[in-house]
Amino acid sequence: MRAHHSGAVWVSALFVLAAGSQALAQQRSLPLDCLPDQLARIDTAEPSPEDRFGAAYLPGIVLGPPGDSAPNTGTSSVASLGFGGSMVFEFVETVIEDRPGPDFIVFENAFFQGAAPESPEDHYAIFTEAALVEVSADGVDWRLFPYDAEALAEASGNWSVDRPLHQRLGGLAGITPTFSGNWTVPDDAAVWDPAGQGGISGAGGDAFDLASVGLAEARFVRITDAQTHNGYTGSAEGADLDAVVVLHGRPRPPAAPDQDGDGLADAAELEIYGTLPGAPDSDSDGTDDGREIAGCRDPNSADSSPFLRRSPRLWLRTGACTELRWSFTATGALFDLERGELSALSGSDAWVDLGDTTCLVDDSDTWSYSCDAEQPLVGSGRFYLVAISGESLGRSSALLEREASGGCP
Repeated sequence: MRAHHSGAVWVSALFVLAAGSQALAQQRSLPLDCLPDQLARIDTAEPSPEDRFGAAYLPGIVLGPPGDSAPNTGTSSVASLGFGGSMVFEFVETVIEDRPGPDFIVFENAFFQGAAPESPEDHYAIFTEAALVEVSADGVDWRLFPYDAEALAEASGNWSVDRPLHQRLGGLAGITPTFSGNWTVPDDAAVWDPAGQGGISGAGGDAFDLASVGLAEARFVRITDAQTHNGYTGSAEGADLDAVVVLHGRPRPPAAPDQDGDGLADAAELEIYGTLPGAPDSDSDGTDDGREIAGCRDPNSADSSPFLRRSPRLWLRTGACTELRWSFTATGALFDLERGELSALSGSDAWVDLGDTTCLVDDSDTWSYSCDAEQPLVGSGRFYLVAISGESLGRSSALLEREASGGCP
């Protein structure tokens, strides 16, 4: 049995109005990237879905980039699905599109048992927790990536998947070990890369090609624990999701002017990305600027390294107190959470002053704040903002840098 937890419970928001009111939805998230925008649905396994590993940091813990991991330990920046549980990732600002080769990667918490292999002849054993992967363009018509059911049956209850079985498990997530490395480079279990750890070219994870399910594009990815009974029972049972990373993406058309039609608003090109608003392909590498941003690649360089404008997003849930959670951005990152009053906002055409804000969290290494019990006065409004420590508190809807008079040191 699974418990349904709608993504609408956690509202992506900046502002809370008078006491007892609901949060207002956030405007289009900036900047764009190759990561999902929200969890449309969470069905984590009973009993006690709220006690599953990582549940206290959902949705943001699985909406950021992959966490750092060692070849034989995996990463802890994950959320457990539990036995048969599932999550649906939704892309709102971008769409996954089919182009030659893999189009996205799912990162789980698979790892080598013992040392990673050093040659294509070395024996190895992998701890896997397999998951089924489906995609949809509309959230109604779902396409399941094909896999070898006999191989999955052999892997079920098997804590040590060897090389021959590993190479038969294509089409499933939670199979390939993950590493700290270039998470925008897909891996092929059948191809040994002498330059990578354990023969893996990028950061591991399992890559998927929309062409194999006959879709030209997708806005939803559903990942479901395959019920393999691998691992210990308890809060971390089942597949442990880390991240979904798009390799081939396209931004939705912006509402603001976009003279070169690359999917990036002119103002965003000038203020955020440093690209040319009159040239769709600023670095002349054959891929337009919007598609490079939606694939986490630098639109001003042909370099294949990941390119990500780190900007944590914030979710809140109101009630007797306001609970806040934000997105994972990088292992080791520290965060500041500030609260301010709408009446204190001021500024000009060149900047935005948030006024004297209150620091709720300073240099936190986690991704949540359990409770802001102070309620706003009737008829007044307030806002919450989260930022990586030492960086600005994001940008206004006009892309202006925000400044605060007080708040976190």
